Amino acid sequence: MNHLRSRVATRRSDSRPMLSPVTRRRNQAAFCLTAISLLHLPGGFCQAPVLTRDGVYWTRTSSGASTCATGRFRLYTRGSIVLRGQANNTVQYTFKQHAKARDEADAKRRLGVLTTRSIVERGWCTLTLLPPDRDETTSELEINVPRSLREANLDTRGGNIEAFDIDGMLLAQTAAGTVHLDRIGSSAVAKTGGGEIQIGVVGGSLRCLSGGGAIHVDTAKGETWCETAGGDITLRQALGPLHASTNGGNISVVRAGSTVSARSAGGLIDVQQAGGMVRAETRGGSIQVGSSNGAACESAAGTIRVKSVSGALRVSTAMGSILAELLSSNRFEDSFLNTGSGDITVLIPSKIAVSVLARNETPGNSGRIVSDFPEIRVSRAILQAPGPVLAEGALNGGGPVLRIVASGGSIYLRRQKQ
Repeated sequence: MNHLRSRVATRRSDSRPMLSPVTRRRNQAAFCLTAISLLHLPGGFCQAPVLTRDGVYWTRTSSGASTCATGRFRLYTRGSIVLRGQANNTVQYTFKQHAKARDEADAKRRLGVLTTRSIVERGWCTLTLLPPDRDETTSELEINVPRSLREANLDTRGGNIEAFDIDGMLLAQTAAGTVHLDRIGSSAVAKTGGGEIQIGVVGGSLRCLSGGGAIHVDTAKGETWCETAGGDITLRQALGPLHASTNGGNISVVRAGSTVSARSAGGLIDVQQAGGMVRAETRGGSIQVGSSNGAACESAAGTIRVKSVSGALRVSTAMGSILAELLSSNRFEDSFLNTGSGDITVLIPSKIAVSVLARNETPGNSGRIVSDFPEIRVSRAILQAPGPVLAEGALNGGGPVLRIVASGGSIYLRRQKQ
C-alpha cells in the first residue's frame, strides 16, 4: 500500500492544472482497476475487491456506485447479469468472479484483473466491467439502475440476462445464455446466440431473436417478432401484429389482438384467437386456428383445422385432412380449400348464404362428395368413365363462393349443429 500511496501523492503534487467539474465531465473519463483500493468516479466510486474462500473455490467481489442523470444507460460485461430498476438515479453494482484454486495466490492469478470503466458520452452513461476471458472462471453481476431510464442497453459476451422494472426501452443481448425480461414499460429487444428467452410484460413493441432456444412471451402490448433457429414459441397475449418463426419447433398463440404470421419448419401451429388475418405455414406439422378474421394456412404434411373463422379462407395441405367450420355471418368471403391427400370436411351453418363449388379428383371410383344439403347437386364430370366428382349449389340464395378441391380423399359438406 505504501508504494500506491506514494504514487497517488506524486500525482497530486505534479504541475498539471486542476480540471473543473464541467471540463472533467466533458472529458468523460473515469477508470477503476482492481489494483487500486479506491478511486472516485463522476458522482460515485468503486471499492477495492474482496477475496473470500469456500473450500477449493474462491470468490472475488467488486462493488461500486455512480449516478446516471442522462436517462440512458449502457452496460458491457462478460458473464451473467441481473438488473433491477429502482426509484433513484443511482447505478449500484456488485460483481462476483468465481474460480477453483489451490491458494490465494493461485486464485488471484486465475481471476486476473477486472477492468472497470465508467464514462458519460453523447448522452449515455456507460459502465464496462470486463474480467479476463478464461474458461476456468465464471462471473455474475447484480446491478440496480434508475427505473425511470428512457433507454437501457445490456451487452454481455456470454451469460444469462435478467432485467426487471425499467420504464423505458430495453435492449438485452448475450452471445450465449438465457434472457428473462419482465415489467418493461416501453419496447424491448432480446437477443441470444443460443438460449431460451422468457418475457413477462412489455409495454411496447417486442423483438425476440434466439440462435437456438425456446421463446415464451406472456404479454406484449405492441407489434411482436419472435424468431428462433430451433425451439418452441409460446405467446399468451400480443395486442399488436405478431410475427413468429421457428426452424424446428411448435408455435402456440393464445390471444392476438391483430394479425398473425406464423412459420415453422416442422412443428404444430396453434392460434386460439386472433383479431385479424392468420397466415400459418409449416413444412411438417398440423395447423389449428380457433378464431380469426380470415386464415391462410399451408402445410406440407399435416392436418389443418380452422374453427369460427370469418372473412376469407385459403387452406391447403399436400398430405393431411382439412376441417373447416364456417361462421353464420355475412362477413364470410370467397374461400378455397385444397388437399393433395386427405379428406376435407366443411361444417356449414344452415342460415349462411354461400355458393359451393366442389371437385374431387381422387383417381378411380374412391373419390366421394357427401352433402347434407339437397341444394348442392353431386354428379360425375364424365358419365362413361371414372372422372372427377363435382358438387355445385347455392345455400340461402347464394353468396361468396366456397371452392373445394380434393385429390386423394373424400369431401364432406355437413350441416352444422346449432
